[in-house]
This record gives sequence, structure tokens and C-alpha cells, in this order.
Amino acid sequence: MNEQIWKYIAELSTPGFFVTADIMYEGEEFPVDIKAFIIDKLALIETGISARKFTFHSGGWRIHLTFFPTDRVVDERYACLLYTSPSPRD
Repeated sequence: MNEQIWKYIAELSTPGFFVTADIMYEGEEFPVDIKAFIIDKLALIETGISARKFTFHSGGWRIHLTFFPTDRVVDERYACLLYTSPSPRD
């Protein structure tokens, strides 16, 4: 069902934005309310909020959505903590 959700999101009208979706937890049924969630977040962005990442929670689903503007280049940088255990030779 993940491909179905990604396709559904990709085909939604999101003027000025490309929306990516990372599915963290899967529900049993298709999350029909995700369209209203995305439209609501677009409306918030249009009011001037700076947030571009939102998490959809419904029916067992947890989907992280990122809204990338299509009118400029976006440089996303992520911090990563790399843990290495001490070597027995140390």
C-alpha cells in the first residue's frame, strides 16, 4: 500500500511545492484524511509559517511529510551522530 500512498500524494495538487513522504508506521486502511492534512499544511505555509516538515498521524499511520518549494533550490542538511564502539585493540 506504500506505493499507492506515494502515488496519491504525488498526484495531489500542491501549487508551488513538491511533497515527499516518509512512511514511518503503516496502518491497516488507506489514510483517506491525508489529503485534508496536506491542504491544511499548505494553507499554513501560505500564511507565512516557516515550518516545512509535518507528521501525519491517523489510523495507525505515521507519515513524515516535507514540503519543498519548486521556485528555488533547497539545500537540506542533516546532522548525523556516528557511534563507533572502542576497538579491543585500543
